[in-house]
Amino acid sequence: MPDPKAVNSALYNAVRKDVARYVRNKLRSMELDVTALELHNSSSTKTLRVYVTVSRTTNLKALYLAETIVCQELQKEFGLRPDAFYWRYHPERKAAAEEEAVPSSSTH
Repeated sequence: MPDPKAVNSALYNAVRKDVARYVRNKLRSMELDVTALELHNSSSTKTLRVYVTVSRTTNLKALYLAETIVCQELQKEFGLRPDAFYWRYHPERKAAAEEEAVPSSSTH
């Protein structure tokens, strides 16, 4: 069985879009708001990295569980195992600005 970490460029190019779509849909089903997703395959270091930007999540434990589940499912579905997941948190500025603009209603 081939090493799931060593991804040749032909295989990576063939499944890249399917893998990205699969990861994005899986994370969204876990109620993570994914705003960007990038896959990087390094031929020099023979590593596969996943970069995910989210605008909303419940907590860090949710990210860890999502990463674990997605890695297991990528190995099962595509025979790929990411070497690293990088999470970026970029909250939506519009939602934050709206919350600040709405005065809190308090009853006296």
